[in-house]
Amino acid sequence: MQPSFVIFSMIMVFACMMLLVLMAGPLAMVIKFAVRSCIGAGLIYACNMLLAPVGIYIGVNVLTACAVGFLGLPGLGTLMIVSHILGI
Repeated sequence: MQPSFVIFSMIMVFACMMLLVLMAGPLAMVIKFAVRSCIGAGLIYACNMLLAPVGIYIGVNVLTACAVGFLGLPGLGTLMIVSHILGI
């Protein structure tokens, strides 16, 4: 092996490690948001199963799942109230 290749490899490994360290925070936030959105979609589905006979139904789609994932239970309550008021 040539010394220049070894030095280049060490610099690339260091750069990749630094990139991973710098991106760990934002990547963790994106993963946390995705998990919360999936849980939000499950909550919307569960509320639809329980509240459909009453007439409250929320469409399960990416926008509503992300809203519940971002806002949590207050977002779910707001979606239910808006759905009931608008009669959607």
